[in-house]
Amino acid sequence: MQNVTVDRDKYIGGSDIPIIMGISPFKTRFDLLLEKAGLKENDFNGNKYTEYGNVLEPKIRDYINNQGLSKKIYKEDKKIIDDIRCHVDGFNGETVLEIKTTSQVHDNVDDYKIYLVQLLFYMQYMNVDKGLLAVYERPDDFNEEFDENRLKTYYISIDNYKEMIEQINKEVDQFRIDLVKVKENPFITEEELLPTDLTELSNKLVALENKLAEMKKIEAESKELKAQLKSAMENNNIKKWETPNGVKITLVADGEDKVVRKFNEKLFKDNNLDLWDEYSEDVIQKGKAGYVKITLSKED
Repeated sequence: MQNVTVDRDKYIGGSDIPIIMGISPFKTRFDLLLEKAGLKENDFNGNKYTEYGNVLEPKIRDYINNQGLSKKIYKEDKKIIDDIRCHVDGFNGETVLEIKTTSQVHDNVDDYKIYLVQLLFYMQYMNVDKGLLAVYERPDDFNEEFDENRLKTYYISIDNYKEMIEQINKEVDQFRIDLVKVKENPFITEEELLPTDLTELSNKLVALENKLAEMKKIEAESKELKAQLKSAMENNNIKKWETPNGVKITLVADGEDKVVRKFNEKLFKDNNLDLWDEYSEDVIQKGKAGYVKITLSKED
């Protein structure tokens, strides 16, 4: 891929979209904001993985063009619209081509979300409904000889990803808003960029979670002391006593083990599959409800 002659940090590009949406494992959204605001240097100059992609990209594009799948050939193209920068791996006037080399190979195209959001972003701003995602499985030895058996291609229709397009646009719009805030206040924190209701609710919840954590410690200590007191009462043959301030303490003896009968559902099914089928019915099992997970810091 040829170098883009524009200042990348002034524009929002396809490679920025996974970061903006918080699905990139390589950079945080806040770091990208700082870079776009000129408060932090983008010191990434590439690595062996990006260099390998640069070498294989034209070979993959040439292979796809030679297959004659399109009347028009794919050519590398770039386009700038306001603050949007599109530098696509291939464009033939009707379809955007996005080429990726990776060791993470999937059967379902939807599992390539990081790649999909980039391709959909380009499709929208190149004003086309069709996209082609070409994923090349990178060999362990980084062999630069093209192997067609390592290439998988997926044709994409923008109509099938309208919700994702809406999500992309929403996240980009919010990124623009936050970028203005960062430029106006270079000392702003990531937390200050969160919606007010979100921070207020999370602060209240964290305070309660801290209290619950303390209560769990107290509960564990109480359980251990109860066990010690139970042993002491058993050893001294004391079943009941009362403290000077009127607290009554009673020893509840251990229950005796006993044999009970339970229906062995698995055994019945194995030995009576016909009856199992006759008396079984399909029911809807509700999925587990989503929830907010709070992980307290070690200091807490």
